[in-house]
Amino acid sequence: MSSVATIDFTGGGIRNSDIGTGAAIAATKLEHQFSIDRQLYAEGTEIVALASELLHIVHGTSGEVVAFEGAIFTQATGADRTVDVALQKSTGAGAFATIMTTNVEITNTTAVRTPVAAVVSNTALVDGDILRAVVTVAGSADAQAEGLLITLTLREDPA
Repeated sequence: MSSVATIDFTGGGIRNSDIGTGAAIAATKLEHQFSIDRQLYAEGTEIVALASELLHIVHGTSGEVVAFEGAIFTQATGADRTVDVALQKSTGAGAFATIMTTNVEITNTTAVRTPVAAVVSNTALVDGDILRAVVTVAGSADAQAEGLLITLTLREDPA
C-alpha cells in the first residue's frame, strides 16, 4: 500500500525537491523537452540550396515546437548573399507546409557562431507529424556563408 503525503503549494507549484527520489512517476505523466541538432553543412563547406533534411517524427500524443535556430561558421563575403532555413510540417500524410512566421534568416552581416532564431507561428504537433528543414540561398556576389548548424527544440506529451 502506498502512503499519501500532503504537499504545501506555498511556492506556486511543485518543485523538483518536492518529489521524492523513489517517487516512481510514470513516463506517460511527463512532458519531454529535447533538442535535435543537425550539422547541414560542415565548417568550411559553402552553403548551397538543400531540397530538404528530415528531422523528426512526433511520437507523443501532442507536442509543440519550442524553438528553431541556426548558426553559421564563416560569414558570407558577398553583400547580396543570404541563407534562409524554413521549418516545415506534414500532418496525416499531407503536403509539407511552413510553420514559421519568420525563418532562420542569415545575411552577410550575421555574426559567426551566434544562433539566429526563427519565429514559429504554428507550434502545435500531433502524433505522426513529420518535421523537416529546407535551406534556400540567394545572391551571386563573392562567397556564400560556410558551415550551418540548426537546432530544433520540441516538447512532447507521451499520453
